[in-house]
Amino acid sequence: MKIKYTVLLFNLCFCLFSAQNTKFIYDFKYKTNSNKKDFTQNKTILDIQGNKVQYYEQRAIKCDSINQNSSINSQSMYSYPFPKISRELGGNIHLNYNLLGSTYWKFSSTDPIQWTLDQETKTKNQWTLQKATTHFGGRNWMAWFTQEIPISEGPYKFVGLPGLVVELYDDAHNFEFELVKVEKNNKAVPDLVERVFKKKPLLISFEKYQSLLLNSYQDPYAHYRSMKPGSWAIIHNDKEVNSVEGLNQMTKESQELFRKNYNPIEIDKAISL
Repeated sequence: MKIKYTVLLFNLCFCLFSAQNTKFIYDFKYKTNSNKKDFTQNKTILDIQGNKVQYYEQRAIKCDSINQNSSINSQSMYSYPFPKISRELGGNIHLNYNLLGSTYWKFSSTDPIQWTLDQETKTKNQWTLQKATTHFGGRNWMAWFTQEIPISEGPYKFVGLPGLVVELYDDAHNFEFELVKVEKNNKAVPDLVERVFKKKPLLISFEKYQSLLLNSYQDPYAHYRSMKPGSWAIIHNDKEVNSVEGLNQMTKESQELFRKNYNPIEIDKAISL
């Protein structure tokens, strides 16, 4: 299916990119389960403001707007299986933001990518794209970038090429990124990934975050297990659950659902289930 692009996308002048105050919008398709054929599809944004870069899903903008205009005790949140990212322009040291349960976490990671440039080129939307490949996060990737947009940037953590990444795929086609729109960043929110859930993200180590994620998988209802019998109840599938036996059944169902939908981009950092 071909995507219709606006004339603006293909006729942006060089000053737009040199200003480094731009939003690059990517169509991001991914499989929550590598054995499935169907994709989940979202729009994601590579948000460049001077030397600062944020990468987040498009709906984060609406969520942030709702939160900033609501009462102090009201919070809008949503689930998303991949971290929001912030970094210096072209850098490989990232802050990773994840909502786990009701707590917003962030941890730092250093993610160098070694690219191999290929001589193969193709033309797309009046741009000349060049092929590059890499192994990152336990997966093999192919990128198409253009030096006509002279920014060493791309979606997620894929930086370091001599031009903007326009297309990106892993070889198993679990993840596909495609640039579909470019906008001047007239309403920049420098700290959007920090404040999107109206919660201050807590800084922890990557190892601690992985431990919390594993604990959440192993016992997602630990909070209720620690409470006195008869002092709590959960409505699950239109039925009231108020016993340890009920929690055990819900835990099994939750774990099965997690396993079926756990397909991280960086598979080499996946927790062992």
